[in-house]
Amino acid sequence: MMSFDGPAPALASRVEFDSPSKPRTEKKKKKRKKVRKSDPNLFTLDISKYCAPSADIHPNSKMVICSNCKAVMTSVSTLQDGNSWICDFCGTPNLDLQLEGFTKPKSDDITFLLKKPEVVAAKDKAGENHNVIFVIDISGSMGTTKEMNHIDANGRHTRTYVSRLDAVKKAAEFQIRQLKDESPNIKVGLVAFGSNVEMYGDCHSEMVEFKRDVLNDTNQLTRKAEDLKNLKPISKTFDKVIKTLNKLDVRGNTALGPGLWSALVMASSVKGSKVIICTDGCANNGIGTLPDDYADELEITACRDVYKGFGNYAKDNNITVSVISMEGTDCKLVHLGTVAQMTGGTVDIVNQANLNDQFGNILTSRTVAVDVMVYLCLHHSLYIRDRDNLAVQSSTKQDQLGNVTEGMDMVVEFGVKTVSNENEAPMDISEEDQQTGTLAAGMAEAPAAAGMTEAAEGKFDFDGPQKSTPVSAENVFVQNITGEEVSSSSSQQPSSNQPSKLPFQVQVKFTTRGGEEYLRAVTIIRECTDQRAKAEHEMDLDVVGAATSKTVSEMGLAGQYENAMFALKAKKNMSVRRKIQPQCDSLEFEVEALGNDTDDEYYMDDLSDLQGVLSEQRRVTKAQLAAAPTSKSESAYSHYVSDSVANVYYDRTNKAMQKFQKRKASKK
Repeated sequence: MMSFDGPAPALASRVEFDSPSKPRTEKKKKKRKKVRKSDPNLFTLDISKYCAPSADIHPNSKMVICSNCKAVMTSVSTLQDGNSWICDFCGTPNLDLQLEGFTKPKSDDITFLLKKPEVVAAKDKAGENHNVIFVIDISGSMGTTKEMNHIDANGRHTRTYVSRLDAVKKAAEFQIRQLKDESPNIKVGLVAFGSNVEMYGDCHSEMVEFKRDVLNDTNQLTRKAEDLKNLKPISKTFDKVIKTLNKLDVRGNTALGPGLWSALVMASSVKGSKVIICTDGCANNGIGTLPDDYADELEITACRDVYKGFGNYAKDNNITVSVISMEGTDCKLVHLGTVAQMTGGTVDIVNQANLNDQFGNILTSRTVAVDVMVYLCLHHSLYIRDRDNLAVQSSTKQDQLGNVTEGMDMVVEFGVKTVSNENEAPMDISEEDQQTGTLAAGMAEAPAAAGMTEAAEGKFDFDGPQKSTPVSAENVFVQNITGEEVSSSSSQQPSSNQPSKLPFQVQVKFTTRGGEEYLRAVTIIRECTDQRAKAEHEMDLDVVGAATSKTVSEMGLAGQYENAMFALKAKKNMSVRRKIQPQCDSLEFEVEALGNDTDDEYYMDDLSDLQGVLSEQRRVTKAQLAAAPTSKSESAYSHYVSDSVANVYYDRTNKAMQKFQKRKASKK
């Protein structure tokens, strides 16, 4: 098999020519940093499509699970002697299974009914009894006015000044009225925060006010909020909710953290509930107070942990949190948005005139399932890449997602498990290249492999980044994309005993809005190739582009803009190789014509747009750090992400796959 790891001008990201009129001068050797070259080892999953039973449903008693890796037996599994199963994923012998009367599943997409619901009211089955909690900022800055167009009762256009709070109240009232008319069993709660936190619940009980002395005490906040958890349907509370909403007035600073926590406790009484925060400023009172730009790393880390704690509580209680901020304000969305990102919610900066539309988008986003858990199981020769734990090469991964809304997706990157090879020389890039994210020619590559995505018509076909599952036995790497070493003195190679086909399994455990608990297991087999050029030639740019947009944005939100720049440039270079490599005469596979060049142009343009955002983030962050009295490490960089940049990242994180799927559908 051919190797393309050697020096090749076609792989260079730029070519320099010596000037004939000027003598060449020796340049100081620059510090070099090792970086893993990009590959198409990824797949994407639209989790919301898996949160429904497949056509092949079995009782829980018919489920056979590997004793080691927990893979589920499906039609692709092979029984030996009718009573033993050598696991297709980890190779563990599962002996003496006592399968008398057992029939092996006939499908690679099977569902098991784990638990039937207890008596459930009809309104639960329609998903119409959950809580919707509006958390409204009433701090002084919400009194800021803006000139807006207005149409009076006679149809005449006039211009009037409207405060931010009045715009929020008007939009919220419209949406609450819609809920009353269309979903009367939904329960609406109200929380306002300024200098204090005002908990109104469903506005049928006396308002509970939290003042400064308890705003840092989560225990007291929780006990008080517990008293207002039992909300009544909006059909019974509408008049009082609207009356209370319209009486809200601006005062004081921003106790956002205590307000959010109180709303989460209130919402936790019903799974599948939503919390909508509308604010225009930074939290500066009580728990979750955001440190200033010159805070030390301990303060920044402590603040980040508070919002992660909010997110974990919401996820554990199946609450979706969404954040709406106003144009031209600074809310440190990179911190507050963490809660939304962890719970499948959205983060948006909107113009006052568009508030109503954004409230509507959040409220119409349907929660398809609760208590959702995703378990990934790959062949034991593969591992799932984990940016948070780079030293671990595990073939399985479990994610607890909580609520899943329509269109919620995830990206999984994976590689081939490696063994040390002392004879390989490490490849690296120059410090100059680090500044632009440019990868050096001949950079050692990680193994290439395949992916899977949702197919059309709701069938769970895996046809992701490429049509086959490439697994390279010769491409090597020293360090991963974040620059952390896998081996301090040697590069690595995949182990030699690679099979020609590999299995992938996705298990999704979920509870429907009607209360049924299911586990759905989907397994596919993909062929392998050791030719990187073949893998890159056959990859689906729509899938790779969406996955790159999502993962790079997540890195940007974490403040890892340098590493994000490396990853982005590597993906762009991969697209360049995709077009250049098939021109080589020595390739050992038949090359078909690539798709329309507009696919590559769209992919490259989209990534170039994201590269511009990363560059702006780097510029602003370096300026902030230069002005800071103490030095900070990269772990603190996320604190300096501006709201405008954070909004772009959150939008790409939440909507990248939807955007590319729509484009893919338009080409059919």
